[in-house]
Amino acid sequence: MWIGWLVIMEEFDLQSLLSSNEKLLIYLLQSYAETNDIAIFILGNEDHLRTGIFGDLSAKDELLKIDKTADLSKLSVNKFKYDLEYSDAPLKVTLLSQRVGKVCVAKDVDSKPGPKNLLIMQMLQKQVVYLRHAIESISKLIIENRGLDDFIIKYPAANDETIDDLSENEGKALQKIKTMSTSNSSIISAIEYIDDNLDKRLTLDKVSSKVYLSDYYFSKLFKRETGLSFSVYLNARKIQKAMILLKETEKNVNEISDLLGFTRLSYFSQTFKKYTGYAPTKYRTEDGN
Repeated sequence: MWIGWLVIMEEFDLQSLLSSNEKLLIYLLQSYAETNDIAIFILGNEDHLRTGIFGDLSAKDELLKIDKTADLSKLSVNKFKYDLEYSDAPLKVTLLSQRVGKVCVAKDVDSKPGPKNLLIMQMLQKQVVYLRHAIESISKLIIENRGLDDFIIKYPAANDETIDDLSENEGKALQKIKTMSTSNSSIISAIEYIDDNLDKRLTLDKVSSKVYLSDYYFSKLFKRETGLSFSVYLNARKIQKAMILLKETEKNVNEISDLLGFTRLSYFSQTFKKYTGYAPTKYRTEDGN
């Protein structure tokens, strides 16, 4: 949203939702954890705790300490490091069609994986699906009753955030994407969608909606996880594909530009040179890789 020259960003306030209606959702989580002998907690989109850890869990203190210095995004990979079995599910706000965080369930297990752990994992997977539906259903009623605006935080974007793309070094992007890695499920899904649709004219809002995140949060998360802004990554992948087409097919430059969703041949040529140092026709005839 623009007000004059000022960019106003909006973000859903998950903390406020969890605390609303006399902490109805919090009491639901507490009760379910105690009744089912599991631990339950909520993470925001940035993979930090938005609740306490309800229920008994030996690693509770350790996870709380980690959360203060780093995020818990790798918990599904490192679960046996903390002697626990774990499952999670994304939480979405129906009225926004956006992901706002995830509900997580965990249970103490033996340090060595075995058949018993598999049964526990399957149980947790069923429980987390139930909790996701319960939380989303109750959240919908709360939001409809109070109004969506009660849960939206609005604030001006910092100047450096609005010009992130201008400071990127496109020349290094092609090298960076070769070694890039992330364990964030939303970014993995976004990257897969981008890579499957390089022929389309993709936009930030279109891709962010595919992973149920707000434009603003998706942009920040993408940069944090990949080291590249969305636009630089998208162009780098298109140019990477163009390089293959130039070397391995007989398609002319105009055809390749169209195949990769560029609106103008001149813009494709300009972008190609920014990322590779070569004009497309020059790259085809030179040993440009």
